Amino acid sequence: MTYNALALVTGLIIGIRWTEYGQYSSSKLIEKTQQNIFYPQDLSTSLFNETRVLCLVLKDPSDFGRKQAKDNDTFSIVKKGMGHVFEKYINNYDWFLRADTNTFVIMENLRRFLYQYDAESPLYFGHRLKSDFKEGYMSGDAGYVLSKGALRLLNLIAFQNNTICGLNLNSSLMPEDKQIALCLKNVRVIAGDSRDEKGQERFLPMMPHWMGPGFKRWKNYSKSVYFKPARRACCSSSLITFHPANGYVFDLWEFFLHRVRIFGCPQMAPQKLPPRLSFGEMHAQLGYWSQVVSDNHG
Repeated sequence: MTYNALALVTGLIIGIRWTEYGQYSSSKLIEKTQQNIFYPQDLSTSLFNETRVLCLVLKDPSDFGRKQAKDNDTFSIVKKGMGHVFEKYINNYDWFLRADTNTFVIMENLRRFLYQYDAESPLYFGHRLKSDFKEGYMSGDAGYVLSKGALRLLNLIAFQNNTICGLNLNSSLMPEDKQIALCLKNVRVIAGDSRDEKGQERFLPMMPHWMGPGFKRWKNYSKSVYFKPARRACCSSSLITFHPANGYVFDLWEFFLHRVRIFGCPQMAPQKLPPRLSFGEMHAQLGYWSQVVSDNHG
């Protein structure tokens, strides 16, 4: 119990600081130097307040190298964490990201992706894996994000009924991400599609370079609902997450994403946000996602 509490509190602190860092790193102005024109403040800054995301990280960083907790223990920790977040933060945030400490998350891309969807709708996103139930489940390694509506149903209904969500229903050997998916399925939360317009994944349960020649781990894609192991285009240009990333990888990616600039390349043009879906469009999208069939027949 002491360890679980430590992991929960530490994770929440990391998650909130992670969110705060996204605001700091996105607060720069874009300058078009050739014409001496200064563009308005980057949209990613306004998105920090427009699309509010709480990061829930339940692993204690000091626990690296120790034996991983059993899956049923992980499920219990996630359940307690989501209960705590629901009680304290449900009115302050729109989306709730569950990630490990070694999941690299590009918060700006996550907020832009979520912007168009109604957070009151019961849905969640991530890297969708095949399962023995047709809805599948979102990979815990890649991280998954719940809408406010999904978190509300999970806590007010699913977590309150062991016949809907609990170890009496789910095998204690079942991984946490799959157990959470069953709980969400039983309260009719829709598993959304987070791929881009080219069908490329935004949430990765592996490192992007593992898709390259000489690596075999790309075969993990064989478990995906959408199976497109294109090595030269492994993932979306609007990538959101990948896993597992240690401290060195975090520093490296942070450097290339936020500090490196290529001389002679055109400055970034003003960016646009996708239009928000209307009530009717959102309802139609949820209906479509609920009927999606896997294109992975392996």
